[in-house]
Amino acid sequence: MLSRREYMGLSASLAALALKPSWLKAQQSGAVIKHAIPSTGEELPIVGLGSSASFRELADNGDSDAIREVFQALLDSGGTVFDTAPGYGSSEAVAGQVVNAMNARDRVFWATKLNVAGFGGGGADPDAAWAQVENSFEYYGAEPIDLIQVHNIADMPTQFGILKELKAAGRVRYIGTTSTFERQYAALEQHMRNEPLDFVGIDYAVDNTNAEERLFPIAEDRGI
Repeated sequence: MLSRREYMGLSASLAALALKPSWLKAQQSGAVIKHAIPSTGEELPIVGLGSSASFRELADNGDSDAIREVFQALLDSGGTVFDTAPGYGSSEAVAGQVVNAMNARDRVFWATKLNVAGFGGGGADPDAAWAQVENSFEYYGAEPIDLIQVHNIADMPTQFGILKELKAAGRVRYIGTTSTFERQYAALEQHMRNEPLDFVGIDYAVDNTNAEERLFPIAEDRGI
């Protein structure tokens, strides 16, 4: 019977082979497998750290020591990408404190989100949206932030408009939107075709591979 470690290693090898032979070569050599951001060519590790579930529980309980250990493990393993959001409880604020205390800001690809309109909602208050994004800058403690995305394509005209302003001002490097719900894919497809998105965040898992047919081709064509 395979151990969990052996299973994960085999799964990584098969995934790398299916996607890119060079990734399989990197996995076999022990190197961190990376993928280039289409709009710039900057390379990122293909696995990152999220903060919406168990990470959030630690943050909400004020367990900064445990969060520091998680970040240290990420960085020691060659990881960089950290994904958070104002909607993830205390995750964004506590992670910012920890990363700054570690003097590790230049080693983390910091990705956060913007949403004051609610799930897929409209009518976002521009003042509230600006206040939320300024809080994100305060938590991170520096500019530019690597990536800010509109959370669940909520009021894109207002909120993505703000992100475009931030990118033009050099306060954020990359912008995008997320949608982890298939029922939003039709709207997401339109935004992918019509907006200058660097990134999209989507649900792609063994129980939901529909993005392969609907979203991946658009992303490839548009350089997202």
